[in-house]
Amino acid sequence: MEKVIFFCVFSCWIMQITSSDLSGSSDVRVQMGEDITLTCSMRNRYEVAWYHLRSEELVLLISAEKDKNGRKLLTNYNPNSNRMNITADSWVTRVSLTISGVTESDSGLYFCGTKSDAPEMHFDKPIRLEIEGLFLTEEPKPEVEIPGLFLTEEPKPKDEIPDEVTVTERVLMFGGVGLAVFVFFLTTVIAGGIIYHRGQQKGWKAAKQEALIS
Repeated sequence: MEKVIFFCVFSCWIMQITSSDLSGSSDVRVQMGEDITLTCSMRNRYEVAWYHLRSEELVLLISAEKDKNGRKLLTNYNPNSNRMNITADSWVTRVSLTISGVTESDSGLYFCGTKSDAPEMHFDKPIRLEIEGLFLTEEPKPEVEIPGLFLTEEPKPKDEIPDEVTVTERVLMFGGVGLAVFVFFLTTVIAGGIIYHRGQQKGWKAAKQEALIS
C-alpha cells in the first residue's frame, strides 16, 4: 500500500514539472541500436530506482538496494533484464543504468530516485534521451500484380483533351466557312435573278395578250 501511495504522489509530481524545470535536464543523444549508460549518485543512500517518462506515461524500469553490509547492490525489480542492467562502483556510491540496443520507445525522460532512512525519495535532474536519425518517411506503396490483369491508362475525358489546333488548321477552317458563305450568297443572287427574269417574261407576255385582245 505504501508503494502504491508513493507511486501516485510521484506521478503527480512528475506531471507538475514545468518547462523551466526541464531546462536543466541533461540531454543524451545516441544512434538507434546503440548501448547507453545513465549514471546516478547514491552516496549515503540505500535504495535506488529508475523511472521512464514518455508520452505522459510513467514507468518504473528497475529498482535495487544495498545489502546489509552496504558493499553490494541487489536488484529487486527488473522486468526488462534482457535489455536493462544496473551496476554500482566498489563503494556503491554511484550507480549506472545500462540499456542495450536502444529503440524508438526508449526515448524520453529518465528519473533517478534514491532513498535514505527517510521515507521520501530524492530525485536528481532528469536525463533526456534522444535517438538520432529518427525520421518518419512515407514508404512507397507496393504494386500489386494480379495475374491476367493489365492496367491501362484510362482515356481522358473530352473536356480534358488539350485543344492543339495549328495555324494552318485554323486558316483552313475559317477559309472553308468563308467559302461556304460566299457560295450561299452567290446561289441566292443567281436564284433571285432567275426568278426576277422569269417574272418579267411573264409580265411581257401578259401585256402582249391584253394588247391583242383590245
